[in-house]
Amino acid sequence: MKLNRLLAACGAALAMCSVSALGGPEKFRADLPDVLANAQDGELVPVTIIMHAQAEPFDLNELRSMDKATRRQFVIEELQAVASATQGGVMGILDQAFQNGQAADVNSLWLANAVAAKVTAEVALQLSDLPEVAYLNYDRPVGREVFPARPALGMDDAGGVLTAVECGVTLMNAPTAWSNGYTGAGIVVADIDTGTCITHPDIAGQIWTNPGEIPGNNIDDDGNGYKDDIHGWSWDGGVSNSNISDNQGHGSHTAGTVAGDGTQGTQCGMAPDVRLQTVKFWNSLSGESAAWSCMQYSLQNGADLSTNSYGWLHAWNPDRVTWRTLCENAFAAGLVQVFAAGNEGTSYGIDSVRTPGDVPDQITVGATNCSMNIASFSSRGPVTWSTVPGYNDWPYPPGKLKPTISAPGDGTVSHNLCGGYATLSGTSMATPHVAGAVALMLQANPNLDHYEVKQILKDTAIDRGTAGPDNTYGAGFVDAWAAVQAALDMGCVGDFNGDGTVDTLDVLAFLNAWNAGDSSADIDGDGDTDTLDVLAFLNAWNAGC
Repeated sequence: MKLNRLLAACGAALAMCSVSALGGPEKFRADLPDVLANAQDGELVPVTIIMHAQAEPFDLNELRSMDKATRRQFVIEELQAVASATQGGVMGILDQAFQNGQAADVNSLWLANAVAAKVTAEVALQLSDLPEVAYLNYDRPVGREVFPARPALGMDDAGGVLTAVECGVTLMNAPTAWSNGYTGAGIVVADIDTGTCITHPDIAGQIWTNPGEIPGNNIDDDGNGYKDDIHGWSWDGGVSNSNISDNQGHGSHTAGTVAGDGTQGTQCGMAPDVRLQTVKFWNSLSGESAAWSCMQYSLQNGADLSTNSYGWLHAWNPDRVTWRTLCENAFAAGLVQVFAAGNEGTSYGIDSVRTPGDVPDQITVGATNCSMNIASFSSRGPVTWSTVPGYNDWPYPPGKLKPTISAPGDGTVSHNLCGGYATLSGTSMATPHVAGAVALMLQANPNLDHYEVKQILKDTAIDRGTAGPDNTYGAGFVDAWAAVQAALDMGCVGDFNGDGTVDTLDVLAFLNAWNAGDSSADIDGDGDTDTLDVLAFLNAWNAGC
Protein backbone atom coordinates (compact mmCIF):
# COMPACT_ATOMS: atom_id res chain seq x y z
CA MET A 1 0.00 0.00 0.00
CA LYS A 2 1.39 3.39 -0.94
CA LEU A 3 1.46 6.27 1.54
CA ASN A 4 -1.63 8.02 0.10
CA ARG A 5 -3.62 4.80 0.49
CA LEU A 6 -2.39 4.43 4.05
CA LEU A 7 -3.65 7.90 4.86
CA ALA A 8 -6.90 7.31 3.00
CA ALA A 9 -7.50 4.31 5.26
CA CYS A 10 -8.04 6.77 8.08
CA GLY A 11 -11.25 7.84 6.38
CA ALA A 12 -13.35 10.26 8.32
CA ALA A 13 -11.02 9.84 11.29
CA LEU A 14 -8.10 11.40 9.43
CA ALA A 15 -7.59 13.93 12.21
CA MET A 16 -6.40 11.20 14.54
CA CYS A 17 -3.68 10.15 12.12
CA SER A 18 -1.42 13.08 13.07
CA VAL A 19 1.25 12.46 10.43
CA SER A 20 4.88 12.58 11.53
CA ALA A 21 7.90 13.49 9.45
CA LEU A 22 8.29 9.79 8.62
CA GLY A 23 4.87 9.75 6.99
CA GLY A 24 2.80 7.79 9.51
CA PRO A 25 0.91 8.18 12.78
CA GLU A 26 2.94 9.41 15.72
CA LYS A 27 2.49 6.09 17.51
CA PHE A 28 4.28 4.25 14.71
CA ARG A 29 7.91 4.00 15.82
CA ALA A 30 11.22 3.67 13.98
CA ASP A 31 10.72 2.31 10.44
CA LEU A 32 7.13 1.07 10.81
CA PRO A 33 5.62 4.04 8.88
CA ASP A 34 7.76 3.23 5.84
CA VAL A 35 7.01 -0.50 6.07
CA LEU A 36 3.25 0.10 6.19
CA ALA A 37 3.38 2.72 3.46
CA ASN A 38 5.05 0.23 1.13
CA ALA A 39 2.94 -2.80 2.07
CA GLN A 40 0.62 -4.33 -0.50
CA ASP A 41 -3.15 -4.12 -0.03
CA GLY A 42 -4.14 -6.66 2.62
CA GLU A 43 -0.54 -7.58 3.44
CA LEU A 44 -0.01 -8.70 7.04
CA VAL A 45 2.89 -6.87 8.66
CA PRO A 46 4.44 -8.18 11.91
CA VAL A 47 4.15 -5.57 14.67
CA THR A 48 4.49 -5.29 18.42
CA ILE A 49 1.87 -3.25 20.27
CA ILE A 50 3.29 -1.77 23.47
CA MET A 51 0.85 -0.75 26.17
CA HIS A 52 1.13 2.42 28.23
CA ALA A 53 0.49 0.60 31.50
CA GLN A 54 3.50 -1.30 32.80
CA ALA A 55 4.02 -2.83 36.22
CA GLU A 56 5.64 -0.58 38.80
CA PRO A 57 9.27 -1.44 39.62
CA PHE A 58 9.44 -4.21 42.21
CA ASP A 59 10.91 -3.72 45.68
CA LEU A 60 14.00 -5.93 45.73
CA ASN A 61 14.14 -6.06 49.54
CA GLU A 62 10.54 -7.22 49.67
CA LEU A 63 11.20 -9.88 47.03
CA ARG A 64 14.28 -11.21 48.81
CA SER A 65 12.19 -11.83 51.93
CA MET A 66 10.29 -14.50 49.97
CA ASP A 67 11.49 -17.99 49.10
CA LYS A 68 12.42 -18.40 45.46
CA ALA A 69 9.24 -20.12 44.27
CA THR A 70 6.98 -17.62 46.06
CA ARG A 71 8.94 -14.69 44.68
CA ARG A 72 8.62 -15.94 41.12
CA GLN A 73 4.91 -16.62 41.41
CA PHE A 74 4.29 -13.22 43.01
CA VAL A 75 6.04 -11.33 40.21
CA ILE A 76 4.36 -13.39 37.49
CA GLU A 77 0.92 -12.80 38.95
CA GLU A 78 1.53 -9.05 39.27
CA LEU A 79 2.66 -8.83 35.65
CA GLN A 80 -0.23 -10.94 34.40
CA ALA A 81 -2.70 -8.76 36.30
CA VAL A 82 -1.45 -5.60 34.56
CA ALA A 83 -1.70 -7.22 31.13
CA SER A 84 -5.14 -8.70 31.82
CA ALA A 85 -6.52 -5.36 32.99
CA THR A 86 -5.32 -3.34 30.00
CA GLN A 87 -5.15 -5.48 26.84
CA GLY A 88 -8.91 -5.94 26.32
CA GLY A 89 -9.32 -3.21 23.70
CA VAL A 90 -6.34 -4.39 21.68
CA MET A 91 -7.42 -8.02 21.80
CA GLY A 92 -10.96 -7.07 20.79
CA ILE A 93 -9.75 -5.35 17.62
CA LEU A 94 -7.36 -8.20 16.84
CA ASP A 95 -10.01 -10.87 17.38
CA GLN A 96 -12.32 -9.18 14.88
CA ALA A 97 -9.46 -8.58 12.46
CA PHE A 98 -8.46 -12.25 12.69
CA GLN A 99 -11.97 -13.32 11.68
CA ASN A 100 -11.76 -10.96 8.69
CA GLY A 101 -8.34 -12.20 7.59
CA GLN A 102 -6.70 -8.92 8.60
CA ALA A 103 -4.65 -10.31 11.51
CA ALA A 104 -2.73 -13.47 12.33
CA ASP A 105 -0.32 -14.93 14.90
CA VAL A 106 -1.75 -12.90 17.79
CA ASN A 107 0.29 -13.37 20.96
CA SER A 108 -0.41 -11.65 24.27
CA LEU A 109 2.66 -11.02 26.45
CA TRP A 110 2.85 -10.11 30.14
CA LEU A 111 6.58 -10.16 30.95
CA ALA A 112 6.28 -6.71 29.43
CA ASN A 113 2.76 -5.51 28.74
CA ALA A 114 2.64 -5.97 24.97
CA VAL A 115 0.91 -7.84 22.17
CA ALA A 116 2.52 -9.22 19.02
CA ALA A 117 0.57 -9.82 15.82
CA LYS A 118 0.62 -9.62 12.06
CA VAL A 119 -1.84 -6.98 10.87
CA THR A 120 -2.86 -4.91 7.87
CA ALA A 121 -2.13 -1.19 7.75
CA GLU A 122 -5.82 -0.46 8.47
CA VAL A 123 -5.74 -2.55 11.65
CA ALA A 124 -2.48 -0.92 12.71
CA LEU A 125 -4.20 2.45 12.43
CA GLN A 126 -7.14 1.24 14.52
CA LEU A 127 -4.79 0.02 17.23
CA SER A 128 -2.84 3.28 17.26
CA ASP A 129 -6.06 5.15 18.02
CA LEU A 130 -6.50 3.36 21.36
CA PRO A 131 -5.43 5.61 24.26
CA GLU A 132 -4.06 2.61 26.17
CA VAL A 133 -1.57 1.86 23.38
CA ALA A 134 1.77 3.63 23.79
CA TYR A 135 3.20 2.79 20.37
CA LEU A 136 3.58 0.16 17.65
CA ASN A 137 6.88 -1.11 16.31
CA TYR A 138 7.83 -3.17 13.25
CA ASP A 139 8.69 -6.69 14.41
CA ARG A 140 11.31 -7.10 11.72
CA PRO A 141 12.21 -10.72 10.86
CA VAL A 142 15.93 -11.10 11.49
CA GLY A 143 18.65 -13.06 9.76
CA ARG A 144 21.48 -15.17 11.13
CA GLU A 145 23.37 -11.95 11.81
CA VAL A 146 21.39 -11.65 15.06
CA PHE A 147 23.72 -14.36 16.43
CA PRO A 148 27.25 -13.06 17.05
CA ALA A 149 29.17 -16.14 15.88
CA ARG A 150 31.55 -16.93 13.04
CA PRO A 151 33.61 -19.89 11.82
CA ALA A 152 36.94 -20.06 13.59
CA LEU A 153 39.77 -19.15 11.24
CA GLY A 154 42.07 -22.03 10.39
CA MET A 155 39.77 -24.67 11.90
CA ASP A 156 37.84 -27.42 10.13
CA ASP A 157 34.40 -28.74 11.05
CA ALA A 158 35.92 -31.32 13.36
CA GLY A 159 37.28 -28.54 15.52
CA GLY A 160 40.96 -29.02 14.73
CA VAL A 161 42.75 -31.18 17.29
CA LEU A 162 40.20 -32.48 19.78
CA THR A 163 41.12 -32.73 23.44
CA ALA A 164 39.56 -34.46 26.44
CA VAL A 165 38.33 -31.15 27.90
CA GLU A 166 37.65 -28.00 25.86
CA CYS A 167 40.21 -25.32 26.68
CA GLY A 168 37.72 -22.74 27.93
CA VAL A 169 36.19 -25.21 30.37
CA THR A 170 39.64 -25.94 31.80
CA LEU A 171 40.74 -22.30 31.88
CA MET A 172 37.62 -21.31 33.82
CA ASN A 173 38.37 -23.93 36.51
CA ALA A 174 35.15 -25.86 35.98
CA PRO A 175 36.87 -29.25 36.60
CA THR A 176 37.81 -28.09 40.10
CA ALA A 177 34.17 -27.32 40.80
CA TRP A 178 33.19 -30.77 39.51
CA SER A 179 35.72 -32.51 41.75
CA ASN A 180 34.10 -30.73 44.70
CA GLY A 181 30.62 -31.93 43.76
CA TYR A 182 29.32 -29.00 41.71
CA THR A 183 28.28 -30.10 38.22
CA GLY A 184 25.04 -28.14 37.79
CA ALA A 185 22.81 -30.92 39.13
CA GLY A 186 19.25 -29.77 39.79
CA ILE A 187 19.59 -26.56 37.76
CA VAL A 188 17.42 -25.87 34.69
CA VAL A 189 19.09 -23.78 31.98
CA ALA A 190 16.98 -22.35 29.16
CA ASP A 191 18.96 -22.12 25.92
CA ILE A 192 17.16 -19.45 23.86
CA ASP A 193 18.60 -19.98 20.40
CA THR A 194 18.08 -21.78 17.08
CA GLY A 195 16.98 -24.96 18.84
CA THR A 196 19.01 -27.96 19.97
CA CYS A 197 19.64 -31.35 18.43
CA ILE A 198 18.58 -33.22 21.55
CA THR A 199 19.87 -36.58 20.28
CA HIS A 200 23.57 -35.60 20.29
CA PRO A 201 25.17 -38.30 22.47
CA ASP A 202 26.91 -35.69 24.63
CA ILE A 203 23.67 -33.98 25.62
CA ALA A 204 20.85 -36.53 25.24
CA GLY A 205 20.93 -37.29 28.97
CA GLN A 206 20.77 -33.63 30.00
CA ILE A 207 17.62 -32.54 28.14
CA TRP A 208 14.88 -31.01 30.30
CA THR A 209 11.58 -32.89 30.32
CA ASN A 210 8.42 -31.11 31.40
CA PRO A 211 7.16 -33.13 34.38
CA GLY A 212 3.58 -31.94 33.90
CA GLU A 213 3.09 -33.12 30.31
CA ILE A 214 2.08 -36.52 28.91
CA PRO A 215 3.84 -36.93 25.54
CA GLY A 216 1.77 -37.10 22.38
CA ASN A 217 -1.75 -36.70 23.76
CA ASN A 218 -2.26 -33.23 22.25
CA ILE A 219 -3.48 -31.94 25.61
CA ASP A 220 -2.09 -29.09 27.70
CA ASP A 221 -1.77 -31.33 30.77
CA ASP A 222 -0.03 -28.79 32.99
CA GLY A 223 -2.22 -25.88 31.91
CA ASN A 224 0.68 -23.62 30.95
CA GLY A 225 -0.82 -22.76 27.56
CA TYR A 226 1.41 -25.09 25.50
CA LYS A 227 0.29 -28.54 24.38
CA ASP A 228 2.89 -31.31 24.62
CA ASP A 229 5.80 -28.99 25.38
CA ILE A 230 7.81 -32.00 26.47
CA HIS A 231 11.33 -30.58 26.01
CA GLY A 232 10.59 -26.91 25.30
CA TRP A 233 8.87 -24.80 22.65
CA SER A 234 9.51 -23.01 19.37
CA TRP A 235 8.33 -19.59 18.18
CA ASP A 236 10.11 -19.79 14.84
CA GLY A 237 7.61 -18.91 12.13
CA GLY A 238 4.67 -19.83 14.38
CA VAL A 239 4.38 -21.76 17.62
CA SER A 240 5.28 -25.45 17.75
CA ASN A 241 6.15 -28.25 20.16
CA SER A 242 7.83 -30.30 17.43
CA ASN A 243 10.07 -27.71 15.79
CA ILE A 244 12.59 -27.36 18.61
CA SER A 245 15.42 -29.17 16.80
CA ASP A 246 18.32 -27.21 15.38
CA ASN A 247 19.09 -27.18 11.67
CA GLN A 248 21.43 -24.18 11.79
CA GLY A 249 24.14 -25.39 14.20
CA HIS A 250 24.31 -22.34 16.43
CA GLY A 251 21.91 -23.56 19.14
CA SER A 252 23.47 -27.02 19.33
CA HIS A 253 26.89 -25.41 19.72
CA THR A 254 25.81 -23.14 22.57
CA ALA A 255 23.92 -26.00 24.26
CA GLY A 256 27.04 -28.15 24.17
CA THR A 257 29.08 -25.45 25.90
CA VAL A 258 26.56 -25.38 28.73
CA ALA A 259 25.84 -29.08 29.19
CA GLY A 260 27.86 -31.41 26.92
CA ASP A 261 29.31 -34.32 28.91
CA GLY A 262 32.01 -35.53 26.52
CA THR A 263 30.47 -38.89 25.59
CA GLN A 264 31.91 -38.65 22.04
CA GLY A 265 35.35 -37.54 23.15
CA THR A 266 35.50 -33.85 24.04
CA GLN A 267 34.10 -32.44 27.29
CA CYS A 268 32.60 -29.19 26.01
CA GLY A 269 30.14 -28.44 28.77
CA MET A 270 30.75 -26.29 31.83
CA ALA A 271 27.88 -27.90 33.79
CA PRO A 272 27.38 -31.47 32.53
CA ASP A 273 24.57 -32.37 34.94
CA VAL A 274 22.15 -29.48 34.30
CA ARG A 275 18.81 -29.94 32.60
CA LEU A 276 18.72 -28.01 29.31
CA GLN A 277 15.39 -26.48 28.29
CA THR A 278 15.21 -25.88 24.53
CA VAL A 279 13.47 -22.58 23.75
CA LYS A 280 13.74 -21.77 20.05
CA PHE A 281 13.13 -18.30 18.69
CA TRP A 282 14.82 -18.32 15.31
CA ASN A 283 15.46 -20.40 12.23
CA SER A 284 14.62 -17.88 9.53
CA LEU A 285 11.34 -16.15 10.27
CA SER A 286 11.33 -14.59 13.71
CA GLY A 287 11.80 -11.15 15.23
CA GLU A 288 12.01 -9.51 18.64
CA SER A 289 8.64 -10.70 19.92
CA ALA A 290 9.64 -14.35 19.41
CA ALA A 291 12.65 -13.83 21.67
CA TRP A 292 10.42 -12.06 24.22
CA SER A 293 8.06 -15.05 24.17
CA CYS A 294 11.00 -17.38 24.79
CA MET A 295 12.05 -15.32 27.80
CA GLN A 296 8.51 -15.44 29.16
CA TYR A 297 8.25 -19.21 28.61
CA SER A 298 11.52 -19.92 30.42
CA LEU A 299 10.42 -17.85 33.42
CA GLN A 300 6.98 -19.47 33.50
CA ASN A 301 8.31 -23.01 33.18
CA GLY A 302 10.94 -23.27 35.85
CA ALA A 303 14.23 -22.21 34.30
CA ASP A 304 16.77 -21.03 36.86
CA LEU A 305 18.74 -19.10 34.25
CA SER A 306 18.80 -18.49 30.52
CA THR A 307 21.71 -18.33 28.11
CA ASN A 308 21.17 -15.92 25.21
CA SER A 309 23.73 -15.80 22.42
CA TYR A 310 22.01 -13.18 20.29
CA GLY A 311 21.41 -9.45 20.15
CA TRP A 312 20.20 -6.53 18.04
CA LEU A 313 22.46 -3.82 16.67
CA HIS A 314 21.11 -0.37 17.46
CA ALA A 315 21.10 0.31 13.71
CA TRP A 316 18.29 -2.27 13.39
CA ASN A 317 16.02 -0.12 15.59
CA PRO A 318 15.36 -2.60 18.41
CA ASP A 319 12.74 -1.64 20.98
CA ARG A 320 15.23 -0.88 23.73
CA VAL A 321 12.51 0.33 26.12
CA THR A 322 10.63 -2.97 25.99
CA TRP A 323 13.82 -5.05 26.15
CA ARG A 324 14.84 -3.29 29.34
CA THR A 325 11.35 -3.70 30.82
CA LEU A 326 11.37 -7.43 30.03
CA CYS A 327 14.83 -8.00 31.46
CA GLU A 328 14.24 -6.06 34.67
CA ASN A 329 10.96 -7.89 35.30
CA ALA A 330 12.70 -11.22 34.78
CA PHE A 331 15.45 -10.19 37.22
CA ALA A 332 12.78 -9.28 39.76
CA ALA A 333 11.27 -12.76 39.43
CA GLY A 334 14.64 -14.32 40.22
CA LEU A 335 15.57 -15.51 36.73
CA VAL A 336 19.28 -15.09 35.99
CA GLN A 337 20.04 -13.98 32.43
CA VAL A 338 23.32 -14.06 30.50
CA PHE A 339 23.62 -12.24 27.14
CA ALA A 340 26.25 -11.83 24.44
CA ALA A 341 27.85 -8.41 24.01
CA GLY A 342 28.18 -8.75 20.23
CA ASN A 343 30.97 -9.09 17.66
CA GLU A 344 31.30 -5.44 16.66
CA GLY A 345 34.48 -4.48 18.53
CA THR A 346 34.40 -0.68 18.67
CA SER A 347 32.88 -0.26 15.19
CA TYR A 348 29.83 1.68 16.39
CA GLY A 349 31.35 3.65 19.28
CA ILE A 350 28.92 3.77 22.21
CA ASP A 351 26.48 1.69 20.12
CA SER A 352 28.81 -1.29 19.77
CA VAL A 353 27.19 -3.47 22.48
CA ARG A 354 24.00 -5.08 21.23
CA THR A 355 20.53 -4.93 22.76
CA PRO A 356 19.69 -6.35 25.29
CA GLY A 357 23.30 -6.80 26.33
CA ASP A 358 23.20 -3.02 26.74
CA VAL A 359 20.59 -3.24 29.54
CA PRO A 360 22.41 -1.74 32.55
CA ASP A 361 21.93 -4.65 34.97
CA GLN A 362 22.31 -7.39 32.37
CA ILE A 363 25.14 -9.94 32.69
CA THR A 364 26.84 -9.12 29.39
CA VAL A 365 29.68 -11.28 28.12
CA GLY A 366 32.77 -10.38 26.12
CA ALA A 367 34.94 -12.99 24.38
CA THR A 368 38.58 -13.95 24.93
CA ASN A 369 40.82 -16.62 23.53
CA CYS A 370 42.22 -19.44 25.66
CA SER A 371 45.10 -17.25 26.76
CA MET A 372 42.58 -14.93 28.45
CA ASN A 373 43.30 -12.21 25.88
CA ILE A 374 40.34 -10.30 24.49
CA ALA A 375 39.21 -11.27 20.98
CA SER A 376 39.46 -8.45 18.46
CA PHE A 377 35.79 -8.85 17.51
CA SER A 378 34.39 -8.67 21.07
CA SER A 379 32.10 -5.64 21.44
CA ARG A 380 33.33 -2.89 23.78
CA GLY A 381 31.36 -0.39 25.82
CA PRO A 382 30.39 1.89 27.24
CA VAL A 383 26.68 2.19 26.51
CA THR A 384 24.30 5.06 27.17
CA TRP A 385 20.55 5.24 27.76
CA SER A 386 20.43 9.04 27.87
CA THR A 387 18.31 9.29 24.70
CA VAL A 388 15.95 6.37 25.41
CA PRO A 389 12.51 7.69 26.46
CA GLY A 390 11.37 6.64 29.90
CA TYR A 391 14.89 5.97 31.12
CA ASN A 392 17.23 8.79 30.03
CA ASP A 393 20.01 7.53 32.30
CA TRP A 394 23.67 6.57 32.03
CA PRO A 395 24.67 9.69 30.06
CA TYR A 396 27.87 9.56 28.05
CA PRO A 397 30.51 10.35 29.10
CA PRO A 398 31.21 8.14 30.93
CA GLY A 399 28.17 5.93 30.18
CA LYS A 400 27.62 2.46 31.59
CA LEU A 401 30.59 0.08 31.57
CA LYS A 402 30.11 -2.98 29.35
CA PRO A 403 30.70 -5.90 29.07
CA THR A 404 30.14 -7.19 32.59
CA ILE A 405 32.74 -9.95 32.39
CA SER A 406 34.58 -12.00 29.77
CA ALA A 407 35.03 -15.69 28.97
CA PRO A 408 36.47 -17.91 26.22
CA GLY A 409 34.80 -17.52 22.84
CA ASP A 410 37.59 -17.57 20.24
CA GLY A 411 37.99 -21.00 18.61
CA THR A 412 35.49 -22.78 20.85
CA VAL A 413 34.91 -26.51 20.24
CA SER A 414 31.36 -27.69 20.86
CA HIS A 415 28.58 -29.77 19.33
CA ASN A 416 28.05 -30.05 15.60
CA LEU A 417 24.29 -30.55 15.34
CA CYS A 418 23.45 -34.21 16.15
CA GLY A 419 26.95 -35.65 16.36
CA GLY A 420 30.61 -34.73 16.54
CA TYR A 421 32.10 -31.30 17.06
CA ALA A 422 32.61 -27.97 15.31
CA THR A 423 34.66 -24.88 16.09
CA LEU A 424 33.08 -21.41 16.18
CA SER A 425 34.11 -18.02 17.49
CA GLY A 426 32.09 -15.15 18.90
CA THR A 427 30.58 -13.73 22.04
CA SER A 428 27.89 -16.30 21.22
CA MET A 429 30.42 -18.90 22.33
CA ALA A 430 31.57 -16.99 25.42
CA THR A 431 28.03 -16.55 26.75
CA PRO A 432 27.22 -20.24 27.40
CA HIS A 433 30.59 -20.63 29.13
CA VAL A 434 29.37 -18.05 31.65
CA ALA A 435 25.88 -19.58 31.83
CA GLY A 436 27.46 -22.92 32.70
CA ALA A 437 29.51 -21.26 35.44
CA VAL A 438 26.33 -19.68 36.80
CA ALA A 439 24.66 -23.11 36.89
CA LEU A 440 27.50 -24.34 39.12
CA MET A 441 27.00 -21.30 41.36
CA LEU A 442 23.26 -21.91 41.63
CA GLN A 443 23.79 -25.53 42.59
CA ALA A 444 26.05 -24.28 45.38
CA ASN A 445 23.54 -21.63 46.47
CA PRO A 446 20.12 -21.93 44.77
CA ASN A 447 18.81 -18.81 46.50
CA LEU A 448 21.01 -16.40 44.56
CA ASP A 449 19.17 -13.97 42.31
CA HIS A 450 20.38 -12.26 39.13
CA TYR A 451 21.90 -9.26 40.91
CA GLU A 452 23.79 -11.43 43.41
CA VAL A 453 25.12 -13.71 40.68
CA LYS A 454 26.31 -10.70 38.70
CA GLN A 455 28.11 -9.24 41.72
CA ILE A 456 29.84 -12.54 42.53
CA LEU A 457 31.02 -12.93 38.92
CA LYS A 458 32.52 -9.45 39.08
CA ASP A 459 34.05 -9.86 42.55
CA THR A 460 35.76 -13.16 41.71
CA ALA A 461 36.86 -12.34 38.13
CA ILE A 462 40.54 -12.41 37.19
CA ASP A 463 41.50 -8.86 36.27
CA ARG A 464 42.71 -8.44 32.70
CA GLY A 465 43.83 -5.48 30.60
CA THR A 466 43.79 -2.10 32.31
CA ALA A 467 43.85 -2.44 36.09
CA GLY A 468 40.30 -2.58 37.43
CA PRO A 469 37.04 -2.81 35.47
CA ASP A 470 37.17 -1.56 31.89
CA ASN A 471 35.10 -1.50 28.71
CA THR A 472 37.16 -4.25 27.10
CA TYR A 473 37.10 -7.12 29.62
CA GLY A 474 34.51 -5.75 32.04
CA ALA A 475 35.45 -6.89 35.55
CA GLY A 476 37.74 -9.52 34.04
CA PHE A 477 37.85 -13.21 33.17
CA VAL A 478 35.41 -15.56 34.89
CA ASP A 479 36.82 -18.05 37.42
CA ALA A 480 34.01 -20.59 37.90
CA TRP A 481 35.47 -22.28 40.99
CA ALA A 482 36.11 -18.97 42.75
CA ALA A 483 32.53 -17.96 41.93
CA VAL A 484 31.18 -21.22 43.36
CA GLN A 485 33.12 -20.69 46.57
CA ALA A 486 31.77 -17.14 46.87
CA ALA A 487 28.25 -18.42 46.22
CA LEU A 488 28.65 -20.86 49.10
CA ASP A 489 29.86 -18.10 51.39
CA MET A 490 26.81 -15.94 50.56
CA GLY A 491 24.30 -18.43 51.88
CA CYS A 492 25.13 -21.09 54.43
CA VAL A 493 22.62 -23.65 53.17
CA GLY A 494 24.27 -26.34 55.30
CA ASP A 495 23.38 -24.42 58.48
CA PHE A 496 19.72 -25.38 58.03
CA ASN A 497 18.64 -24.63 61.59
CA GLY A 498 20.44 -21.28 61.58
CA ASP A 499 22.43 -21.79 64.78
CA GLY A 500 25.74 -20.73 63.21
CA THR A 501 27.25 -24.21 63.00
CA VAL A 502 27.06 -26.97 60.40
CA ASP A 503 26.47 -30.22 62.25
CA THR A 504 24.19 -33.27 62.48
CA LEU A 505 21.40 -31.16 63.96
CA ASP A 506 21.10 -29.44 60.58
CA VAL A 507 20.62 -32.81 58.87
CA LEU A 508 17.84 -33.72 61.27
CA ALA A 509 16.17 -30.33 60.85
CA PHE A 510 16.36 -30.58 57.07
CA LEU A 511 14.98 -34.14 56.95
CA ASN A 512 12.08 -33.21 59.19
CA ALA A 513 11.21 -30.29 56.92
CA TRP A 514 11.71 -32.40 53.80
CA ASN A 515 9.48 -35.23 55.06
CA ALA A 516 6.80 -32.68 55.87
CA GLY A 517 7.05 -31.16 52.40
CA ASP A 518 7.84 -27.78 53.94
CA SER A 519 8.85 -25.13 51.38
CA SER A 520 12.00 -24.39 53.40
CA ALA A 521 13.32 -27.78 52.22
CA ASP A 522 13.10 -26.67 48.58
CA ILE A 523 16.87 -26.13 48.51
CA ASP A 524 17.17 -25.97 44.72
CA GLY A 525 14.28 -23.48 44.47
CA ASP A 526 12.36 -25.34 41.75
CA GLY A 527 9.05 -25.31 43.62
CA ASP A 528 9.16 -29.02 44.58
CA THR A 529 10.58 -30.83 47.62
CA ASP A 530 12.12 -33.93 46.07
CA THR A 531 15.34 -35.97 46.04
CA LEU A 532 17.17 -33.19 44.17
CA ASP A 533 16.76 -31.04 47.28
CA VAL A 534 18.36 -33.77 49.39
CA LEU A 535 21.35 -33.83 47.04
CA ALA A 536 21.60 -30.03 47.04
CA PHE A 537 21.47 -29.91 50.83
CA LEU A 538 24.02 -32.68 51.32
CA ASN A 539 26.43 -31.01 48.89
CA ALA A 540 26.17 -27.78 50.87
CA TRP A 541 26.39 -29.59 54.21
CA ASN A 542 29.46 -31.59 53.17
CA ALA A 543 31.13 -28.38 52.07
CA GLY A 544 30.47 -26.90 55.50
CA CYS A 545 27.94 -24.42 54.20
